[in-house]
Amino acid sequence: MEHIYHSETKRVFLTFDDGPSPVTPAILDTLKQEKVKATFFVLGTRVNAMPEMVKRAYQEGHYIANHGYSHTYSAIYSSPQAVLDEFNQCNDAVKNAIGVPEYNSHLFRFPGGLPGGKYVDIKNQAKELLAQNDILHIDWNALTGDAETTEPTVEFEMARMQETVENKNSVVLLMHDAETKKATAEALSQIINWFRENGYEFKNFYEIIQ
Repeated sequence: MEHIYHSETKRVFLTFDDGPSPVTPAILDTLKQEKVKATFFVLGTRVNAMPEMVKRAYQEGHYIANHGYSHTYSAIYSSPQAVLDEFNQCNDAVKNAIGVPEYNSHLFRFPGGLPGGKYVDIKNQAKELLAQNDILHIDWNALTGDAETTEPTVEFEMARMQETVENKNSVVLLMHDAETKKATAEALSQIINWFRENGYEFKNFYEIIQ
């Protein structure tokens, strides 16, 4: 994972945060049609609301990773232990949803990302605590900008993605499958085609985390 942003060959990890939601089925439909596997950083509260959608994503070969339980910064970043507790709470929700009691993604994405912000000290301490519990973390190095505006369009997302991908060989692309991200679902086929046309191979974290 330390070398995730470096590769001799072109590769891209498609990642989605904050789901599942009513937008997730359309995203899964497109991924299935395009034969691409992605990684979903799910929220525990949303897993409990739509367990069948998490199970579908898991059964279709997508990586179910962890974005905490609440996404409430003041709660999750109240202490390093609170971060670990939210990971475990979300992981329990995933276990129940997919019906695999031993499941553990071992992969966390900090809400808001790891670097910077008012909770940076707590995050850095939590990073060490997670590592002690065999939990890796990952951010991103490119995005569609679907969280940068309240009403993103397909055109905006495509432009923002190309701008942030630049000339990177190894891309971890941040997207969201929350309820307000319909444009992301609509843009996904174009996003996949753009990466194909530019010589990228699609990867997900099953190839790194066994």
